[in-house]
Amino acid sequence: MLIEFEKEYMDKYWKLQRAQWYNYFEDENYNLSEIDADIYDTVKLFNKEIELIDRKSKIASLLIKKDLVDKNPLVSEVRNRIDNFDNYSDNISDDIKADRYQYKLALSYKMKDDVKKLMKARNDLSKQMEFDSYPELVLITEEIDLVNLVHSLNEFLESNLPKAKEIIKKYNIKWETWFSDLSRIGVTKNQYDPIELVDQLLKTFGFDEIKEKIQISFMEKGYAGCAAELSPNDIRIVIEPINSLDNLRTLFHEMGHAILYSLNKEEGIYKILPPSQDEAMAVVIEYIATMLLNFNETDREKIFEIITLEYTRCAISSLYEFDLWQNPEQAEELYIKHYSKLGIKINNPSMWASDTFRSIDSVYVHNYVIGAMLAEKVFTYLKSRNSCDYKEWGDWLIDKIYKDGRKRSFKEKIKVLGDFI
Repeated sequence: MLIEFEKEYMDKYWKLQRAQWYNYFEDENYNLSEIDADIYDTVKLFNKEIELIDRKSKIASLLIKKDLVDKNPLVSEVRNRIDNFDNYSDNISDDIKADRYQYKLALSYKMKDDVKKLMKARNDLSKQMEFDSYPELVLITEEIDLVNLVHSLNEFLESNLPKAKEIIKKYNIKWETWFSDLSRIGVTKNQYDPIELVDQLLKTFGFDEIKEKIQISFMEKGYAGCAAELSPNDIRIVIEPINSLDNLRTLFHEMGHAILYSLNKEEGIYKILPPSQDEAMAVVIEYIATMLLNFNETDREKIFEIITLEYTRCAISSLYEFDLWQNPEQAEELYIKHYSKLGIKINNPSMWASDTFRSIDSVYVHNYVIGAMLAEKVFTYLKSRNSCDYKEWGDWLIDKIYKDGRKRSFKEKIKVLGDFI
């Protein structure tokens, strides 16, 4: 039964991976809800049919539980509608669309009812499966302990918030222009060739052989960057043209995903990585690349300022989200309460509804903070263990993290570095 499930599930999983990519980046129009429904039919068919006897059957069971909620048509159709801003952009003027912040604010007002509907559907279905909430479903199926996670998020915030507030003052960063302000921290002026940096990164770790597996495209698509595995050995990155140090940081982040996919030697459902491992290891490579590649010290310092801002914001966002799921009727009040910790004025709290981490990617943003916590630990550990023999660093990453996909839990893989998930 497990073999039959794995084959059927993986065929549909790869179909969805390709369809999402083609819709986002190649202007196709695949019906994602239809593919989701096919996956839902599969997990519904095999639910309670998989005998829990080993690690693979456990992973199959976890995937089934998660998809019984997220691929349920009650969830999928609303999620996929929210995922296309064209569904909400009627009667929004071109002037407003030209201003990123004002456009997202206008969208928020139009999307809010659907976002609340999506949250309720996810929560109701999770409770029907005897989970306390949708966040509990997500964390259990991804093998993360909520108490450890919240404790770690608060520790990270306590350590980094004072630094972030100083950086915000230094660059006069505003909430409304947060992302463009990050780009303003460092303009590259073409002094760094992104492809040369990618080559240097792969060569440093001895990962040269995976270069041919990874296709990188630079284009304006409304995304800072995205990496995906469309099928085994078909790994693609789309990233904005490199005009800032933040663009470079994003490039290293997406390369972190691509390296992870390329060096995962497993097949079948072990190939599907939990978001904690996927996102965290992207942040780890982002951090290590900044430390090891040939940047001048001023630019390196600026990249780490951007990293501090981004993941402090993500920590706040994670804690806001956990609060939000418990008190959805207080969304705006909680938005101001949490984000005001940055020491900047928070206007227009209705913005919460157009944040993808409140809708299509719910209970996800904490994974970036796991990565930020892990990155320095990995760097320090490998430095003390192997000094400057970076190919030994690469061998450790392959052996301990990359090669066996989800055959071992991410928590087990990183236990030598601490218990924070």
